[in-house]
Amino acid sequence: MLNRNLLVALLGTVSVFAWQASADAADLIMSPAPIVEQGDAMLPAVSSVNGKWEIDPGLLTGGALIRGAGSVTVPLGDRFGLQGDVLGSWSSAHGLVYGGALHAFTRNPSIYLAGITAGVVVAPGATIGALGAEGELYLDRISLEGWAGLAGLNYVDPAMLDKVGAFAIGDLAYYATDDWRLTLGGSYVLGDLSLHTGTEYLFHDLGAPLSLTADARLHNGGGYTLTVGLKGYFGGDESKSLIERQRQDDPRNRALDMFGATGDQLYATTPGPVTYTDPEASAEACAFFGGTWDPQQNPECSGTTSGPWA
Repeated sequence: MLNRNLLVALLGTVSVFAWQASADAADLIMSPAPIVEQGDAMLPAVSSVNGKWEIDPGLLTGGALIRGAGSVTVPLGDRFGLQGDVLGSWSSAHGLVYGGALHAFTRNPSIYLAGITAGVVVAPGATIGALGAEGELYLDRISLEGWAGLAGLNYVDPAMLDKVGAFAIGDLAYYATDDWRLTLGGSYVLGDLSLHTGTEYLFHDLGAPLSLTADARLHNGGGYTLTVGLKGYFGGDESKSLIERQRQDDPRNRALDMFGATGDQLYATTPGPVTYTDPEASAEACAFFGGTWDPQQNPECSGTTSGPWA
């Protein structure tokens, strides 16, 4: 089990700094005076059209996992940027999962990023959607990154209760060198807590910018994800360091983050036989699994070979 107090403290720290970055950014956006840094014009929010892709094999709560993701980021003038994310994942335990996210943001690459991000992840039995504020604060070699807001989880099985509530995803990153990032982060999604740690190292002598990545995540319910993979960058200046790319080009892939943070909630099922007293709900749930429900003769669903009554 995770140490709940440690995780809450970590999320709280990152969230406070990320939201402060968003507030500071709002003040800067409203300022009529041009923004300058030490006498020089501020770098644009996005240096040029750019993107990234990644492939991450590993394990997902007892099953083999292969996961792919990508992002494309475009500048909107000098002050704003737009990014689209995609995600596809297959595991032997849970099948195919896919999703996407859209960011709209402003950024001063030396100080902060602030924006709004929406994302959705679709699993065989459930869909989760999220909308919230995204913020980043840059403190020399440390980055504080957060995304928080409202999420909704909808299950295909009518016997499962849908969920609506808060979510928060936060990361503290340290760049040991310009090309080596170390990350410690945590998340809260509709009651599920998780803690993760990761690393990324960017190579420059392979013909194109290419990183080696690794990540491990543990949920309070015992679920876990372990991955190692490759990440490639395209567009813009190929000689940029990792810290420059992640502060001047593309923010995090939030579809990937939501998939990892939601955990086993995407695959939840009802725990064993269920007895209903509401005829309408009982008939709908039972029919979903091909059975029959007769409140006069049998208080449980009959004739099914799968689902909570099997």
